[in-house]
Amino acid sequence: MFRTIIIILSFFWISDFSFAGDVTPITAETDPIRYLLNNANQYIKNGEDEKALNVYMGILSKEPENYEALWNSSLIYSKKGRMQADFSSMEPYFRTALEIAGFCLEKHPDKSRSHYVFALASAGLADEMPNSTERIQLIWNMKEHSYRAARLDPDYAPAWHLKGVWHSKIANISRAERFAARFVYGALPEGASNSKAEEYLKRAITMSPDTILFQLDLAQHYQESGQSKKAYPVLQSILTMEPVSQNDYFDLDEARERYETLN
Repeated sequence: MFRTIIIILSFFWISDFSFAGDVTPITAETDPIRYLLNNANQYIKNGEDEKALNVYMGILSKEPENYEALWNSSLIYSKKGRMQADFSSMEPYFRTALEIAGFCLEKHPDKSRSHYVFALASAGLADEMPNSTERIQLIWNMKEHSYRAARLDPDYAPAWHLKGVWHSKIANISRAERFAARFVYGALPEGASNSKAEEYLKRAITMSPDTILFQLDLAQHYQESGQSKKAYPVLQSILTMEPVSQNDYFDLDEARERYETLN
């Protein structure tokens, strides 16, 4: 199935990547794959995820196991899924992200980003999914692979962020929901705590202070754990930040809505 995705999407890939003036000066002749990866990286920096995805899919049509193209493609699909309005719209993006991440994990099991994007896609799919055995498994995946990502690369801020989100969501599940899940769908992971959620989210923010999502999830954690007063200055800080990508604008809008509800 994943190879089919590559074939279909690579049909739309623009074959001429001679974008003079806005790419790293590595020629297509000396190192064609690195040349394309540099193009994609520049698009990511500019917040142009769709163009980056187009390039990554072109790379995967030539090198289906390329690590950089695989994990970045999965990441972009997860980011696209987050911006959808409801689960039926989100689900195709997150399932594609999970499929690509699974292939990346199969081919590159010792790489941090393989585990990170698998955890991220699992988290996105589980977040709005109705209770089911699959949802419980996705929650377990989120914990296992976010922790593995952080162990493999302790300096990777998104892995710590995702660990914090996992602790926040699981620590604040009601006893009734946890009890029902255990007897109907399977036990949820143990060991989640609000203190760990705050610690890991703050660690991610310290490592990457300009990432709006990290601060937004810290504010959301405070609100959902009964600490709304602590959310207020975090949301105020977010409103002064400069968005770059579509996801940044999406997160900024949510921060503004949360801020207004606290006033």
